[in-house]
Amino acid sequence: MNRVSKILAISFVFIIGLGSAYAQSGTTETTLHDFMEDYTKPASKKAKKGDKAALERILKEVPNFALDDQKAKWKEISDAAIASGDLESSCKNCHKEYKKEYKKSYRKRPIQIPNELISFLKASK
Repeated sequence: MNRVSKILAISFVFIIGLGSAYAQSGTTETTLHDFMEDYTKPASKKAKKGDKAALERILKEVPNFALDDQKAKWKEISDAAIASGDLESSCKNCHKEYKKEYKKSYRKRPIQIPNELISFLKASK
C-alpha cells in the first residue's frame, strides 16, 4: 500500500469514527408519547421480568423532558421510584398527576432525546 492510500484509508476510518461519535453526542427529536411507546413500554416489560437497567436509565433522564415548571416534581417522582426499587411506581405516580394534561395539551410537543440514550436502549432490547 503506498503512502497516499494509507493516508486515505486512515482519513476514511477517522471520518467514519467522527461521524459515529457525532451521532452519539447529538439528539433525536420525538414526542414524549412516542418515546414512551417506543422505549419506555418495552423497558417496563423487561423490568417486570427482572431486568431493570433500561427502565432505571430512562427514569434518570425523563425529568429532562418535562416542562420547566414540572422538572423538579418529575425528578422527585423518578428518584423516589429508583430509591425504593419499585420503578413502576414512577410511571403510576407521574401518569396520575400529569397524563391528562399532557394528553390534552402537549401530546405533539417535541422533546430532544440524547442519541446516547437511544443507543443504550436499542442495545438493551
